[in-house]
Amino acid sequence: MNVLFICNDPTMQLMVQKTVRGASFTTLANVDVATQYLETNLPDVALIDPETGGGRQGESSIRGFLERFSGADPKFGAVLVLRAPGSEYEVEAVRKPRVWTWDTCAQTNGGLDPEERLNRALTIASAAPKARNFRAIVSFTGDVVTLSVEENGISVIRDRPLLTDAESKSTLDDLATVDLEPSEVGDLRQTWRNYKSSGYSAFNALFGPIGKALISNDPNESVEFRFDMERMQFQRRFALPLELIALVANDRPDGFLCNLRPMARSASNIKRRPANSDHRPHILFVDAGAAEGEFSILGKEGISLRSLPSIRNSTDAQRERLEDLRDDGLCTLEQLTLEDFNECCEARGLKKARSFRDALQSRLCRPVDGDKPVDILHFAGHGISQHQSETRLILPPAPARPGEGAGEVDLLEVRELAEWLPESVRVVFLAACQTASISSAEHLHLAKGCSLVGFRWKVVAKRIPEFVSGFYDAHLRERKSVAGAYRAGCQRAQLPEDPAWVSAVALAAD
Repeated sequence: MNVLFICNDPTMQLMVQKTVRGASFTTLANVDVATQYLETNLPDVALIDPETGGGRQGESSIRGFLERFSGADPKFGAVLVLRAPGSEYEVEAVRKPRVWTWDTCAQTNGGLDPEERLNRALTIASAAPKARNFRAIVSFTGDVVTLSVEENGISVIRDRPLLTDAESKSTLDDLATVDLEPSEVGDLRQTWRNYKSSGYSAFNALFGPIGKALISNDPNESVEFRFDMERMQFQRRFALPLELIALVANDRPDGFLCNLRPMARSASNIKRRPANSDHRPHILFVDAGAAEGEFSILGKEGISLRSLPSIRNSTDAQRERLEDLRDDGLCTLEQLTLEDFNECCEARGLKKARSFRDALQSRLCRPVDGDKPVDILHFAGHGISQHQSETRLILPPAPARPGEGAGEVDLLEVRELAEWLPESVRVVFLAACQTASISSAEHLHLAKGCSLVGFRWKVVAKRIPEFVSGFYDAHLRERKSVAGAYRAGCQRAQLPEDPAWVSAVALAAD
């Protein structure tokens, strides 16, 4: 590999030449001399120290050099050696496929050490261009928010500070308190306008100029966004409309990040589950769609009565979508209702369950011979979150005794469900209203390490099957990650006349 090294610092020259393996170096003092050299010579890679000659990072001569050679000649690659993180050359590295960055101050962070990263970057930069697969990770750690970007497994940006001014911090904090849940009656166009306004404000406050560089229409590029939050940050940051980050503010139902790119939230330092593998998953379909009637719940103004309609049509449609996947050999499927469970108990000579709650707890906590380990738990029914820290799933009432009327529906706290989950469960899909809450995130995602999909607001039940179908088709047929499958669900359910799909939230553990 022939390397043109633009640098006038002897210490830097020696360090890099010792680090790079199997390369022939031509070292020149400045960009002007290097430009003349390139009129008659074409190295495999140009390696640039942007502080050469006392220049500033972002110097126009270096930018012109990059524009000319990394953009015009597909055989030419450039690696910028950065003295410190946060340089605007990081933006160049995202915008231009033949530009790479390397921070001489970078420390080992659970991956390649700095020397190995430089060698890998040089090797890739000198090879024919490949499809660009980015992963952008926004980390919320204490009061510090940073961005890291990997391209094809190589770090391009490491811990770039975000929210660096008081106004941006204030804007993002204020957005966490805005109630975006659509009213049951109202102007749909105004609803979209509210979504887009909040999303546009979040985009500009969080990313600044780097954001537009990350979201490209190039078919040879892909970007997956992950928003990592510390455990202590969930209460403060969870309500942010990260899924609704938007490049522009208007009243059209497109352009949100959750529809543009695969994305998911994630807890920092949780136990990672294996990515989608060749193992055929077993789905436990918890069918609570028959729950209907009244129930009492304690709210801010005392005890109130709620009335629920049956959503059996929606849950039946969800089950049918999963049956299609089962019939195609992509999963195994087990439906759980009280009737199904007790029928199975009778056939096995086991004691029957008295209620839906008992049946679900027994299946998860006390499996018997012949029960398959559950990989995905899919709950289809009603949900309710009175407060962000209290989320309940609504189960059908116990069968009425002779001469008695129907009882109240049963409320199952997400905390209880989390305690019952076996270790085999890697994804929990709560296809119910108001289940993408802090409570669900803390008990299922943080405590159990499961990927979680839910809905932050009330949603129209008949719209959920389309999202479910899009998610599982991508996750099981196309073997996409939870983040990629979540995006596919948003795209499948996207209807201009119904904003239900923007209620969906995904927390990924793969």
